[in-house]
Amino acid sequence: MNLHEECLLRYLKYPDELSCTTDILKLHNKILEEKFILKNILANFTMLNYTEEVK
Repeated sequence: MNLHEECLLRYLKYPDELSCTTDILKLHNKILEEKFILKNILANFTMLNYTEEVK
């Protein structure tokens, strides 16, 4: 079961905790976004700087 399914199940069991469940999802999405940036954008930028010809 992934995090989104767990949050939905938790919400169905405890509807009063919607804000907590939403915060968990927001935090999870932020972590995924940061991992994506580190893996794809910064790694490619470093590779470009490394291979750039020095004059």
